[in-house]
Amino acid sequence: MATHTRKVHTDQISFFETYMGLKPRVLVIFAASIAGAALVSTAVYWGIFGFRHWNKEVTVAGRILTAAAPLQAVQGQVGALPGQYVCPVHGAVGLPRFNAAGTPLCPVGGEVMQFRSLDTAGLTQAAFAGG
Repeated sequence: MATHTRKVHTDQISFFETYMGLKPRVLVIFAASIAGAALVSTAVYWGIFGFRHWNKEVTVAGRILTAAAPLQAVQGQVGALPGQYVCPVHGAVGLPRFNAAGTPLCPVGGEVMQFRSLDTAGLTQAAFAGG
């Protein structure tokens, strides 16, 4: 039984090498070097700036990445159209800061941001769409 399993495993590795033109060991070394570089660079960043600063930067980066979230997810409004806040000077820089009057202000320069809504009428589903 063990020889059969070893043969199947060897055949799969051989097929992978033929198809990709690379040995699996090369891909494992490449992935390990990327992970190692990420760990070393993060440790150096923590050593220079500290964990709190890194945590703050990651939080800001997460907010910027979610700036294109639907308005209803941002403000909790029911029936709001999905879209993104955009600064006329800096572009899509993240979630706005609202003043006391409710005006969205750019977190970078303080300019009034505009909301660009997404027209959902013409959109189709990417997966499981009929047709």
